[in-house]
Amino acid sequence: MNTKKFERPQPKVYLIDDDPVAAFLLVDLAESVNLPYAVFESAAKFLEQNLDGLEGCIVSDLRMPGMSGLELQDELRKRGVNLPIIFISAYAEVQSVVRAMRGGALDFFQKPFSSQQLIERIQDGLRIDRERAELLSRNRRIGERISQLTPREKEVLQGIFEGKLTKVIAEELGIGVRTAETYRQLIMQKLQAGSVAELVRFVVDAMPEYHP
Repeated sequence: MNTKKFERPQPKVYLIDDDPVAAFLLVDLAESVNLPYAVFESAAKFLEQNLDGLEGCIVSDLRMPGMSGLELQDELRKRGVNLPIIFISAYAEVQSVVRAMRGGALDFFQKPFSSQQLIERIQDGLRIDRERAELLSRNRRIGERISQLTPREKEVLQGIFEGKLTKVIAEELGIGVRTAETYRQLIMQKLQAGSVAELVRFVVDAMPEYHP
């Protein structure tokens, strides 16, 4: 029996540039502040890896042979990969900048750029992705707890979710008000919610299309 625990990939800065000199400078920049990194010579090479659970931040050149940085951005969106992405380019046409930013890019730097400013934005990207990963993890745990509720608890939760008073929930389910109140307390304990408002927010965040 395999008891090895699932290990999340280490958050990294993913450096994508077909220019060896530019890639070397980006690596030197990442190493200067001890950031874990991985280097790819093309967008296609980056996409060859397992993208499931990938964490970190992408720094990508805009113009590359084959798939461009903007095409990579589109492909990642299609695959549901939400890593923050920072573009760098010697050719920062307004149209490209606008498309990148409207597509969700964290920032766009024109070469030559300030190393300090780029490092600061990379660190912003890592922080943003870490917070996103933590939220997804919390929502996943809440979703698992909801799925483990008993059928009756799910019925009571549905009533709470619809904004019904405990008395109304009790009447609709044919149970006593005290019993309905007990179920509500059990649900809040199981989902670790401190209030009804927090309980509803947990459900909305974890299961947007929730239907017990």
